[in-house]
Amino acid sequence: MADSMSRLQWLIGFGAFLALLLSHLMYGMVDVSLFAPPGSVHQEILMHVRVPRVLAAIAGGAGLSLCGLIMQTWFGNPLAGPSVLGVSSGAGLGVALLVLMGLTTSWWATAASAMAGSLLALILVLFVSHRFRTTTSLLIFGLMLNYVVGAMITVLQAEAQQDALQQFVFWGMGTFGHGSMATSLALCGAVLFAGMGLRTMHRDLDIWTLGPLTAQSMGVNNRTMRWRIVALAGLLTGGITAACGPVAFLGLATPHVVRLLTKERSHRVLIPLTALTGAILAMGADWVVKGFGSMEQGWPLNAVLSLIGGPMVIWVLVSKKDRLHD
Repeated sequence: MADSMSRLQWLIGFGAFLALLLSHLMYGMVDVSLFAPPGSVHQEILMHVRVPRVLAAIAGGAGLSLCGLIMQTWFGNPLAGPSVLGVSSGAGLGVALLVLMGLTTSWWATAASAMAGSLLALILVLFVSHRFRTTTSLLIFGLMLNYVVGAMITVLQAEAQQDALQQFVFWGMGTFGHGSMATSLALCGAVLFAGMGLRTMHRDLDIWTLGPLTAQSMGVNNRTMRWRIVALAGLLTGGITAACGPVAFLGLATPHVVRLLTKERSHRVLIPLTALTGAILAMGADWVVKGFGSMEQGWPLNAVLSLIGGPMVIWVLVSKKDRLHD
């Protein structure tokens, strides 16, 4: 019975994924055919707008959701997410230094500065991580780093010109629609590589849920696991943030949705299921963005994700059967 339910869940998931994928490619402000003749306007729209956008949504949703899953497992904290180590804030600071100081308005330069900022934040976290004996200390360090970087960004915003400030605000809203085909394919490749790497760690991740001391007594190398998780989560978050902006809530909300949908607790199953669910949620949110106008005039992606993800997390937390009783 359990196996049949699991197969049914996977079939429903793949069905929803394919339906969203095809609808994203075919429908929008201009409806196009998947079999448009070569060289036609419809094929240009499909190959240069629709396909890169849907690939970015799939990669962004799957990648951030995987980051959220491993961060929540490693920290043992249901509120941990991809931005917890300050990587997203580092990307924001890189963009703020470039845009708010009026140095350039190029999308490629903005993406490069976001990636550079995220990598610098990641290097800082890796440098200090060996000084902390517990994951809680590293979690607090990441939160404080977010506050410090956020304060620096606020100062830059206060001194910025109006046009530069407007561009930075638009970047902060997030979008899956600004990248090229090469960027989207690179993101998909990075997420696939990270997912395969995490699958090789599924046993250690399962053991880690028993507690750090138990995990170490069963042969899990705490230091090696820390470096692998921080590096994977940091690089994925940095790359996605550079390409799509600081996309909110997917990393935090998706693992909770998955745990609500299935009783399976093995990371061998949770990793692919979380990636699939994250891709579905990302495409669904982007459909809402497209449904209320064009990419520039529709609802901001982060607003849609917060409206969807916030109530999901609240409902999951309130409905948990293992909550404490007075």
